[in-house]
Amino acid sequence: MENIKHKILALKYRPQNFRELIGQNIMVETIINSIKLNKLPNAYLLTGIRGTGKTTTARLIAKAINCKKNFIAEKAGEYCDCDSCKEIGQDNHLDVLEMDAASRTGIDDVRELIESSKYNPTSAKYKIIILDEVHMLSKQAFNGLLKTLEEPPPHLKFIFATTEVKKIPITIISRCQRFDLHRVSIENLVKNLQKILQSEKGNISKEALTLIAKTAEGSVRDSLSLLDKILISQSIEGKEINESFVRKILGIADKSKTLNLLNLIFKGDLKKSIDNFRNMVNEGIDPKNFLNDLLELIHLIQQNKTLGNVGSEILISE
Repeated sequence: MENIKHKILALKYRPQNFRELIGQNIMVETIINSIKLNKLPNAYLLTGIRGTGKTTTARLIAKAINCKKNFIAEKAGEYCDCDSCKEIGQDNHLDVLEMDAASRTGIDDVRELIESSKYNPTSAKYKIIILDEVHMLSKQAFNGLLKTLEEPPPHLKFIFATTEVKKIPITIISRCQRFDLHRVSIENLVKNLQKILQSEKGNISKEALTLIAKTAEGSVRDSLSLLDKILISQSIEGKEINESFVRKILGIADKSKTLNLLNLIFKGDLKKSIDNFRNMVNEGIDPKNFLNDLLELIHLIQQNKTLGNVGSEILISE
Protein backbone atom coordinates (compact mmCIF):
# COMPACT_ATOMS: atom_id res chain seq x y z
CA MET A 1 0.00 0.00 0.00
CA GLU A 2 1.33 3.44 -0.91
CA ASN A 3 2.50 5.59 2.02
CA ILE A 4 0.31 8.57 2.82
CA LYS A 5 2.64 11.56 2.42
CA HIS A 6 0.28 14.38 3.40
CA LYS A 7 0.51 15.56 6.99
CA ILE A 8 -1.93 18.20 8.16
CA LEU A 9 -0.31 21.61 8.59
CA ALA A 10 -1.31 21.97 12.27
CA LEU A 11 0.84 18.91 13.07
CA LYS A 12 3.57 19.51 10.50
CA TYR A 13 4.25 23.03 11.81
CA ARG A 14 3.69 22.41 15.54
CA PRO A 15 6.29 24.51 17.45
CA GLN A 16 9.31 22.46 18.57
CA ASN A 17 10.83 25.09 20.88
CA PHE A 18 9.71 28.18 22.81
CA ARG A 19 10.88 30.63 20.13
CA GLU A 20 8.48 29.11 17.60
CA LEU A 21 5.39 29.79 19.76
CA ILE A 22 3.37 32.61 18.20
CA GLY A 23 1.98 35.57 20.14
CA GLN A 24 2.79 34.33 23.66
CA ASN A 25 6.03 36.26 24.31
CA ILE A 26 5.41 37.29 27.94
CA MET A 27 4.43 33.77 28.99
CA VAL A 28 7.46 32.29 27.19
CA GLU A 29 9.91 34.71 28.89
CA THR A 30 8.40 34.01 32.34
CA ILE A 31 8.64 30.23 31.90
CA ILE A 32 12.20 30.44 30.52
CA ASN A 33 13.33 32.66 33.44
CA SER A 34 11.81 30.32 36.04
CA ILE A 35 13.66 27.36 34.46
CA LYS A 36 16.95 29.31 34.30
CA LEU A 37 16.63 30.27 37.99
CA ASN A 38 15.45 26.73 38.87
CA LYS A 39 12.30 28.16 40.50
CA LEU A 40 9.82 25.62 39.20
CA PRO A 41 6.23 25.49 40.50
CA ASN A 42 4.67 22.21 41.65
CA ALA A 43 2.05 22.57 38.91
CA TYR A 44 1.49 24.70 35.81
CA LEU A 45 -2.03 25.64 34.67
CA LEU A 46 -2.29 26.65 31.01
CA THR A 47 -5.56 28.27 29.96
CA GLY A 48 -6.92 29.81 26.74
CA ILE A 49 -9.17 29.22 23.75
CA ARG A 50 -8.66 26.25 21.41
CA GLY A 51 -5.63 26.28 19.15
CA THR A 52 -3.43 28.82 20.97
CA GLY A 53 -0.78 26.27 21.99
CA LYS A 54 -1.64 24.92 25.45
CA THR A 55 -0.73 21.26 24.82
CA THR A 56 2.29 22.33 22.77
CA THR A 57 3.48 24.57 25.63
CA ALA A 58 3.01 21.69 28.10
CA ARG A 59 5.27 19.46 25.98
CA LEU A 60 7.85 22.24 25.60
CA ILE A 61 7.96 22.73 29.40
CA ALA A 62 8.44 18.96 29.80
CA LYS A 63 11.33 19.08 27.31
CA ALA A 64 12.92 22.14 28.90
CA ILE A 65 13.02 20.90 32.51
CA ASN A 66 14.24 17.42 31.52
CA CYS A 67 16.65 18.46 28.76
CA LYS A 68 20.19 17.12 29.08
CA LYS A 69 21.64 19.97 27.00
CA ASN A 70 20.25 23.53 26.76
CA PHE A 71 16.73 23.43 25.30
CA ILE A 72 15.72 26.94 26.46
CA ALA A 73 18.59 28.62 24.59
CA GLU A 74 17.41 27.38 21.19
CA LYS A 75 16.25 29.73 18.46
CA ALA A 76 13.50 29.10 15.89
CA GLY A 77 14.56 26.22 13.64
CA GLU A 78 17.07 24.82 16.17
CA TYR A 79 16.10 21.55 17.85
CA CYS A 80 17.78 19.68 20.69
CA ASP A 81 18.97 16.18 19.84
CA CYS A 82 19.36 14.82 23.39
CA ASP A 83 17.60 11.51 24.16
CA SER A 84 15.09 13.12 26.53
CA CYS A 85 13.89 15.78 24.03
CA LYS A 86 13.68 13.23 21.21
CA GLU A 87 11.61 10.79 23.28
CA ILE A 88 9.21 13.51 24.50
CA GLY A 89 8.83 14.70 20.89
CA GLN A 90 7.94 11.16 19.83
CA ASP A 91 5.52 10.65 22.78
CA ASN A 92 7.42 7.64 24.16
CA HIS A 93 9.28 9.04 27.18
CA LEU A 94 8.72 6.79 30.20
CA ASP A 95 8.72 9.70 32.67
CA VAL A 96 6.40 12.05 30.79
CA LEU A 97 2.79 10.88 30.95
CA GLU A 98 0.22 12.72 28.83
CA MET A 99 -3.42 12.02 29.63
CA ASP A 100 -6.76 13.27 28.35
CA ALA A 101 -8.77 14.13 31.46
CA ALA A 102 -11.97 13.98 29.37
CA SER A 103 -11.66 10.19 29.05
CA ARG A 104 -10.27 9.54 32.55
CA THR A 105 -12.42 11.64 34.83
CA GLY A 106 -12.89 9.56 37.99
CA ILE A 107 -11.27 9.35 41.42
CA ASP A 108 -9.93 5.85 40.65
CA ASP A 109 -7.98 7.22 37.67
CA VAL A 110 -6.47 9.94 39.86
CA ARG A 111 -5.60 7.46 42.64
CA GLU A 112 -3.82 5.26 40.10
CA LEU A 113 -1.96 8.33 38.82
CA ILE A 114 -0.86 9.39 42.31
CA GLU A 115 0.31 5.87 43.19
CA SER A 116 2.44 5.62 40.05
CA SER A 117 3.89 9.10 40.64
CA LYS A 118 5.46 8.05 43.96
CA TYR A 119 8.19 6.15 42.13
CA ASN A 120 11.33 7.97 41.04
CA PRO A 121 11.79 8.78 37.34
CA THR A 122 13.66 6.13 35.34
CA SER A 123 15.97 8.37 33.30
CA ALA A 124 14.81 12.00 33.53
CA LYS A 125 15.25 14.58 36.27
CA TYR A 126 11.49 14.96 36.77
CA LYS A 127 8.46 12.79 36.33
CA ILE A 128 5.88 14.96 34.54
CA ILE A 129 2.14 14.42 34.29
CA ILE A 130 0.37 16.42 31.55
CA LEU A 131 -3.42 16.50 32.00
CA ASP A 132 -5.28 17.92 28.99
CA GLU A 133 -8.85 19.26 29.33
CA VAL A 134 -8.43 19.10 33.12
CA HIS A 135 -11.80 20.82 33.73
CA MET A 136 -13.46 17.49 32.83
CA LEU A 137 -12.28 15.80 36.06
CA SER A 138 -15.00 14.98 38.59
CA LYS A 139 -15.29 16.80 41.93
CA GLN A 140 -13.96 13.72 43.77
CA ALA A 141 -11.01 13.48 41.36
CA PHE A 142 -10.10 17.13 42.00
CA ASN A 143 -10.30 16.56 45.76
CA GLY A 144 -8.06 13.52 45.38
CA LEU A 145 -5.42 15.72 43.70
CA LEU A 146 -5.36 18.47 46.32
CA LYS A 147 -2.83 17.05 48.81
CA THR A 148 -0.44 15.77 46.13
CA LEU A 149 -0.57 19.15 44.33
CA GLU A 150 0.31 21.03 47.52
CA GLU A 151 3.15 18.77 48.63
CA PRO A 152 4.22 16.59 45.71
CA PRO A 153 7.38 14.43 45.79
CA PRO A 154 10.42 16.53 44.74
CA HIS A 155 10.71 14.61 41.45
CA LEU A 156 7.09 15.22 40.33
CA LYS A 157 5.62 18.08 38.26
CA PHE A 158 2.04 18.54 37.01
CA ILE A 159 1.06 20.48 33.87
CA PHE A 160 -2.67 21.13 33.39
CA ALA A 161 -4.29 22.50 30.23
CA THR A 162 -7.87 23.71 29.90
CA THR A 163 -10.19 25.79 27.72
CA GLU A 164 -12.67 26.33 30.60
CA VAL A 165 -10.81 27.55 33.67
CA LYS A 166 -14.05 28.57 35.42
CA LYS A 167 -14.95 24.88 35.84
CA ILE A 168 -11.79 24.19 37.86
CA PRO A 169 -12.14 24.52 41.68
CA ILE A 170 -10.36 27.56 43.15
CA THR A 171 -8.54 25.21 45.55
CA ILE A 172 -6.80 23.62 42.54
CA ILE A 173 -6.07 26.95 40.79
CA SER A 174 -4.45 28.40 43.93
CA ARG A 175 -1.97 25.50 44.01
CA CYS A 176 -0.84 26.08 40.40
CA GLN A 177 1.15 28.72 38.58
CA ARG A 178 -1.34 29.95 36.02
CA PHE A 179 -0.49 31.10 32.48
CA ASP A 180 -3.16 32.51 30.16
CA LEU A 181 -2.45 31.99 26.46
CA HIS A 182 -3.94 34.91 24.53
CA ARG A 183 -5.69 34.98 21.19
CA VAL A 184 -3.07 35.58 18.51
CA SER A 185 -3.38 38.88 16.60
CA ILE A 186 -4.42 38.91 12.94
CA GLU A 187 -1.03 40.45 12.04
CA ASN A 188 0.91 37.59 13.69
CA LEU A 189 -1.36 34.96 12.15
CA VAL A 190 -0.87 36.43 8.66
CA LYS A 191 2.94 36.47 9.12
CA ASN A 192 2.86 32.84 10.20
CA LEU A 193 0.60 31.85 7.27
CA GLN A 194 2.91 33.64 4.81
CA LYS A 195 5.94 31.77 6.18
CA ILE A 196 4.15 28.40 5.89
CA LEU A 197 2.81 29.29 2.43
CA GLN A 198 6.39 29.87 1.28
CA SER A 199 7.44 26.42 2.55
CA GLU A 200 4.39 24.77 0.97
CA LYS A 201 4.90 26.68 -2.31
CA GLY A 202 1.32 27.94 -2.25
CA ASN A 203 -0.09 30.89 -4.20
CA ILE A 204 -2.60 32.82 -2.12
CA SER A 205 -3.03 36.61 -2.04
CA LYS A 206 -2.34 38.58 1.17
CA GLU A 207 -5.99 39.71 1.28
CA ALA A 208 -7.09 36.05 1.23
CA LEU A 209 -4.61 35.20 4.03
CA THR A 210 -5.94 38.13 6.08
CA LEU A 211 -9.47 36.78 5.65
CA ILE A 212 -8.30 33.31 6.81
CA ALA A 213 -6.62 34.91 9.85
CA LYS A 214 -9.79 36.86 10.73
CA THR A 215 -11.95 33.74 10.40
CA ALA A 216 -9.59 31.83 12.75
CA GLU A 217 -10.52 34.26 15.58
CA GLY A 218 -7.10 34.18 17.24
CA SER A 219 -6.51 30.41 17.00
CA VAL A 220 -3.28 29.31 15.30
CA ARG A 221 -4.57 25.77 14.77
CA ASP A 222 -7.80 27.02 13.17
CA SER A 223 -5.83 29.26 10.80
CA LEU A 224 -3.65 26.30 9.72
CA SER A 225 -6.68 24.04 9.26
CA LEU A 226 -8.31 26.68 7.04
CA LEU A 227 -5.06 27.17 5.09
CA ASP A 228 -4.88 23.39 4.56
CA LYS A 229 -8.39 23.45 3.11
CA ILE A 230 -7.57 26.38 0.79
CA LEU A 231 -4.28 24.82 -0.42
CA ILE A 232 -6.17 21.68 -1.47
CA SER A 233 -8.56 23.90 -3.44
CA GLN A 234 -5.59 25.68 -5.02
CA SER A 235 -4.04 22.42 -6.19
CA ILE A 236 -7.33 21.73 -8.01
CA GLU A 237 -7.70 25.26 -9.42
CA GLY A 238 -3.99 25.69 -10.23
CA LYS A 239 -4.01 29.51 -10.00
CA GLU A 240 -3.64 32.20 -7.35
CA ILE A 241 -6.34 32.04 -4.71
CA ASN A 242 -7.94 35.44 -4.05
CA GLU A 243 -10.18 36.79 -1.29
CA SER A 244 -13.37 36.16 -3.28
CA PHE A 245 -12.53 32.46 -3.70
CA VAL A 246 -11.74 32.10 0.03
CA ARG A 247 -15.10 33.69 0.89
CA LYS A 248 -16.89 31.06 -1.23
CA ILE A 249 -14.87 28.16 0.22
CA LEU A 250 -15.41 29.30 3.84
CA GLY A 251 -19.05 30.32 3.35
CA ILE A 252 -18.47 34.00 4.13
CA ALA A 253 -20.65 36.65 2.50
CA ASP A 254 -19.05 39.14 0.12
CA LYS A 255 -18.78 42.45 2.02
CA SER A 256 -20.29 44.40 -0.88
CA LYS A 257 -23.40 42.17 -0.71
CA THR A 258 -23.64 42.64 3.06
CA LEU A 259 -23.30 46.42 2.63
CA ASN A 260 -25.99 46.38 -0.05
CA LEU A 261 -28.30 44.44 2.27
CA LEU A 262 -27.59 46.90 5.10
CA ASN A 263 -28.39 49.81 2.77
CA LEU A 264 -31.77 48.22 1.86
CA ILE A 265 -32.54 47.71 5.58
CA PHE A 266 -31.78 51.39 6.33
CA LYS A 267 -34.08 52.39 3.45
CA GLY A 268 -36.82 50.21 4.94
CA ASP A 269 -37.23 48.12 1.76
CA LEU A 270 -38.44 44.91 3.41
CA LYS A 271 -39.12 42.88 0.24
CA LYS A 272 -35.76 43.57 -1.41
CA SER A 273 -33.92 43.00 1.90
CA ILE A 274 -35.47 39.54 2.29
CA ASP A 275 -34.86 38.68 -1.38
CA ASN A 276 -31.17 39.70 -1.09
CA PHE A 277 -30.73 37.73 2.11
CA ARG A 278 -32.35 34.63 0.53
CA ASN A 279 -29.95 34.89 -2.42
CA MET A 280 -26.99 35.02 -0.03
CA VAL A 281 -28.26 31.96 1.84
CA ASN A 282 -28.73 30.10 -1.45
CA GLU A 283 -25.08 30.88 -2.29
CA GLY A 284 -24.11 28.96 0.84
CA ILE A 285 -23.13 31.63 3.38
CA ASP A 286 -22.57 30.49 6.95
CA PRO A 287 -25.17 32.22 9.21
CA LYS A 288 -22.66 32.81 12.03
CA ASN A 289 -20.11 34.36 9.68
CA PHE A 290 -22.81 36.51 8.07
CA LEU A 291 -23.92 37.86 11.48
CA ASN A 292 -20.31 38.61 12.43
CA ASP A 293 -19.81 40.52 9.17
CA LEU A 294 -23.06 42.43 9.65
CA LEU A 295 -22.19 43.42 13.24
CA GLU A 296 -18.67 44.38 12.14
CA LEU A 297 -20.08 46.73 9.48
CA ILE A 298 -22.59 48.28 11.90
CA HIS A 299 -19.73 48.79 14.38
CA LEU A 300 -17.68 50.48 11.62
CA ILE A 301 -20.55 52.81 10.71
CA GLN A 302 -21.06 53.71 14.40
CA GLN A 303 -17.31 54.39 14.77
CA ASN A 304 -17.34 56.62 11.70
CA LYS A 305 -20.27 58.58 13.10
CA THR A 306 -18.68 59.16 16.51
CA LEU A 307 -14.90 59.08 15.88
CA GLY A 308 -14.51 60.10 12.24
CA ASN A 309 -13.04 58.04 9.38
CA VAL A 310 -11.56 54.80 10.74
CA GLY A 311 -12.56 52.62 7.76
CA SER A 312 -9.01 51.39 7.11
CA GLU A 313 -9.03 49.50 10.44
CA ILE A 314 -11.53 46.96 9.17
CA LEU A 315 -9.66 46.23 5.92
CA ILE A 316 -12.59 47.25 3.76
CA SER A 317 -12.22 48.73 0.29
CA GLU A 318 -13.66 52.08 -0.75
